[in-house]
Amino acid sequence: MSHVAKILRAVEQLNDWSGKLLALITPVVIAITVYEVVMRYAFNAPTNWAHELSTLLFGVQYILCGAYAHYHHQHVNVDVLSHRWPPRWRAWVDVVTSSFFFLFVGALAYTSWTFAIDSWNLREVSVTDWAPPFYPVKIAIFIAFILLGLQGMVKLIRDLHLGITGRELS
Repeated sequence: MSHVAKILRAVEQLNDWSGKLLALITPVVIAITVYEVVMRYAFNAPTNWAHELSTLLFGVQYILCGAYAHYHHQHVNVDVLSHRWPPRWRAWVDVVTSSFFFLFVGALAYTSWTFAIDSWNLREVSVTDWAPPFYPVKIAIFIAFILLGLQGMVKLIRDLHLGITGRELS
């Protein structure tokens, strides 16, 4: 296996592993939500933290799983015509349209970086009584776009290889 193929595979494994790890957040959020519902309706003692924590956890999970979804080809794809094309043609179309992907991811990575740095410097917290820190969430958003960008680079390299050689990159 070439060095490039090893690097591509490492990025794919990182994104696959992170998506599977992030799936563990779901039962935690379900437990928090069940706790809140029981406290609110059975004991008339709602919490001031459960809703916000579950929202933050699901938000982090959602944004960080973008690279996992990209690796597994789970994003929405408009393939009304392209699904009938040979793989080599589809690869070239994906190479050309990847510029839109990288503009989007690059803009969001840059913006999320500035938000993360500002939040870190301010040690930003929620305005609620519980006041959880927001800067870890904003840092996670930046990391999410870096992982998504890396997965996009892997796809671009694989598409270029397929477009040029007519063979999948192993």
